[in-house]
Amino acid sequence: MRTEWAQRQWETCAGEGLKTAAELALSGLARLPYGSQAIAWASGGLMEDLRLQCSVGGMDLSNPLIVGAGWDKKGYVVDGLHEGMGFAGVEVGTVVPQPQPGNPRPRLRTDPTHSVGLNSMGFNSPGSEAVAAHLSRQRRMGTVGISLGINKDAPAIHAPEAHAAVAEKLYKYADYFAVNVSSPNTPGLRNLLDPARLTDIVQAVQQVLDAKDPRQRKPLFVKTTIDLAQPSLDGVLDLCVNRSVTGIIDTNTTTDQNLKAYYGWGALPGGLSGNDPRFRQAASDRMRYITKATKGTGLQRIGAGAINSAQAALERMEAGAQALQVVTGIREHGLRAAHRINTGLLELLIQRNIMNIQEVVGTAA
Repeated sequence: MRTEWAQRQWETCAGEGLKTAAELALSGLARLPYGSQAIAWASGGLMEDLRLQCSVGGMDLSNPLIVGAGWDKKGYVVDGLHEGMGFAGVEVGTVVPQPQPGNPRPRLRTDPTHSVGLNSMGFNSPGSEAVAAHLSRQRRMGTVGISLGINKDAPAIHAPEAHAAVAEKLYKYADYFAVNVSSPNTPGLRNLLDPARLTDIVQAVQQVLDAKDPRQRKPLFVKTTIDLAQPSLDGVLDLCVNRSVTGIIDTNTTTDQNLKAYYGWGALPGGLSGNDPRFRQAASDRMRYITKATKGTGLQRIGAGAINSAQAALERMEAGAQALQVVTGIREHGLRAAHRINTGLLELLIQRNIMNIQEVVGTAA
């Protein structure tokens, strides 16, 4: 177990303040002439290699790595994360209709190695209006997703209209949308994973997407969590298949008390993420199950959780993920996170004489 002293030091030095500073630096640099090139010089930049190109939900990606929801909550570092740091895309948010501060600080803790974190942010967001303004100033050369949410003080009965309102507001800036009712940091939110309630949310968002372009609906994903019992997960998967949801993003953070207690966080609120070997294994096992359970349905799969190395990335894709999301891994590796993982993936592909990363998808499922 980590010492209390070490925990306090890293909560102070490597938590939300450092993340905010990194966002501001990326945002400021990316807006300067040649700013993205400067970031790319420091990070290794966007890798242009045919062997890393892949697709998910009809979206073509230059490499498998997307910045997951939770890093760029405001939509103002999309360009820096893509053109500068080399991620194929960014999922912005989670975005809620109205501005809200989120949970009290400290709400982002990291262990001394930076590889594991405890997130209790609670959908801190400037609201959909402000996010739209930020995104309007971005070039958005990479894939942009929008994670949809509901304000903390909004009754659950209003969840469908809340998610639909954010989709409506940010439609023209998004390449895909994701329904995030799997965060543990808003009381009662995970209750919306109940298929009946989730169906109403999905239908409300799909109505917005169909009204905008009935010929070609933008992809819609649902984010799930390994904390969801298998029978409940099966219900969500059936819903997604039957309601023509594009795909699943798995996994959100975990509230597993044993894992949290190992890092001295057992009594604290929030969900754990990052490179804990047990969390990584559970996430890969869950992806493997989702792949098997939805075989032949066309349901797409994005893997998240404990993606901080080429080996972890390859393992998750072998389990069935068609693309990957990284969040905690950025805090661990900084500017070179995407370059480090993508370079390692290329080396692994060369070693195995594999011509394209998509060839490994589902081979261990």
